[in-house]
Amino acid sequence: MKFEIAPGIFSVIESAKTAKIDRNKGKSLAKFINDYCVIDIETTGLDPKWDDIIEISALRVRNSKIVDEFTTLVIPEDFQELPSFISDLTGITTDEILKKGITTETAVKNFISFVADDIIIGHNVNFDINFLYDGLKKYTNQQFNSDFIDTLRIARHALPEEHHHRIKDLVEIFSISGYRLHSSLEDCRVTKLIYDKLKEILGSNWEYRIAYKNNHGKYKFDSKDIVADENKFIQTHAFFDKYFVFTGKLEHLNRKSAAQLVADIGGHPQNGVNKDTNFLVVGSFDYIKSIKNGMSSKQKKAIEKQLSGQDIQILTEDVFLEQLL
Repeated sequence: MKFEIAPGIFSVIESAKTAKIDRNKGKSLAKFINDYCVIDIETTGLDPKWDDIIEISALRVRNSKIVDEFTTLVIPEDFQELPSFISDLTGITTDEILKKGITTETAVKNFISFVADDIIIGHNVNFDINFLYDGLKKYTNQQFNSDFIDTLRIARHALPEEHHHRIKDLVEIFSISGYRLHSSLEDCRVTKLIYDKLKEILGSNWEYRIAYKNNHGKYKFDSKDIVADENKFIQTHAFFDKYFVFTGKLEHLNRKSAAQLVADIGGHPQNGVNKDTNFLVVGSFDYIKSIKNGMSSKQKKAIEKQLSGQDIQILTEDVFLEQLL
């Protein structure tokens, strides 16, 4: 069973019937280095379970200078045509995919050969890594476990006064011009410039050490302890005055941080699903042996309320972050 959570975007409900990929990804770092690869992909949607990669790009950086680049269009399996809104967003056409694209298998193999053992840098880079990890796992049974740095995370530390930290926001903040966003190679170049700008703000020796979780992989907090910053409220945001519950292990940030982001735009984090809940954000349950059929009690309760007619949406973490930013 699938529920539509946005036009063309679906959330799996009977997840126990779908084989889950246990992603053994590298370490998440937050610091400044001189040698690395910047990566970016374009896709047909937000969820690697249902959507496909259509473009992969990377820049090899040595001593903070770009020394090589990789870019390719990708033909997904059973490809027919791109949705018009994807072509409008990326500038990539069906004709280009058919004429210039290579198979996903060849693309991910070539990509891994290019990045080799480098630390990976990207903006909201877990999104890119998840797609690439799953593709590499599917076609080669290898793991994409390079350590990685997320410029989105660093930007939130460097610019805490800003409401949003999307690439387009940072391009405006840093007065970066001459680039077309949503082209993966151009996005790599912009991400590299953003990384350099963030280094200027925080200093080359800055490093953030992410807090460790407890033995169960969970961050304990009470949503009632979250204090919203009303100066950050965005009344036009889709999440304003909406009620949120989080379940499972989040990959990009801990539950308390996610709840704080919701509160700061005017939403309401909750401890459990009830009649007021509008959104349930679902992370991973792989680390909890007691979970049955791949779903937590919160997820089961949310599904029951959906079936009874309550307007409650179930979001993956990536979709939540994409809509939040």
